[in-house]
Amino acid sequence: MRSARDSDQPHEPSEIAEAFHAADVRLDPPPGRYEDLRYRAAARRRRRVIAVTAAVVLSAGGTTVVAAMARSGGGEQPPVAAEPPAEERPTAPSDGPAVLPTDDTDRDGAGEPDPEPGGGESERESPPASDPADGTTGSAGTVCAADALELSVEDPNAGAGSVMYTLVFTNTGDTTCSMTGYPGVSLLTAEGGEQIGAPAVRGPEGGAAERVELAPGETARAGLRLARAENYPAPECGPAPAAGLLVYPPDETEALFLPQEGVTGCTDENVELLSVTVVS
Repeated sequence: MRSARDSDQPHEPSEIAEAFHAADVRLDPPPGRYEDLRYRAAARRRRRVIAVTAAVVLSAGGTTVVAAMARSGGGEQPPVAAEPPAEERPTAPSDGPAVLPTDDTDRDGAGEPDPEPGGGESERESPPASDPADGTTGSAGTVCAADALELSVEDPNAGAGSVMYTLVFTNTGDTTCSMTGYPGVSLLTAEGGEQIGAPAVRGPEGGAAERVELAPGETARAGLRLARAENYPAPECGPAPAAGLLVYPPDETEALFLPQEGVTGCTDENVELLSVTVVS
């Protein structure tokens, strides 16, 4: 039992009792504490993202190097994982691994496809061209030169208002030659003289042009029609006597002269007296 003395004395609580019975007091955090915590949390998230991105870049770079080594080593290539789409692929840093040249480019770095076997452009030999001067026969035949031909007229035929001639070309050379197309014909005042009027026009009577092969001594013919100058009024024709015909063989620049007597031409070039056919 507690004595009266003890009950009369005031109760003095101890420090331990004060600690348990003290009222709870909440203190506000220092100013700016919440902002500092949010900044540190965001920094930690950024570091994690950077670490993951670096790991993905190094993994993609290793895959590219392994694929390039497999290509350069030849033989069967091990399967390589496909690269992610462009929108999902992380951007590699500028000092990342270099991409080696692919199979369709030059391994030396020139960036050009390998040349085709055989030295690039195909080498084609041109067939030897025949020389018309020596009279040899090429694959298409040598054109008959004027100095290897003899010109004559066969069976003149006087008709109503015109005279029909047959020009005869004889190969006097030692080799075969060819003639194709129309000869060129005009009237001359004299051998080596001036041309009278218009040259011969090409007539359709002889048909289409075909190549004619002439062995030595063989002949080719062309028809020539000469209209009479008397058929035209003198002021319109301007008549002038002609000494003969100047004839260019087909595809030749040298001409032959054929004398003819009693021929009159028209000096007006608008009057066409001559008409010639193809050689045959």
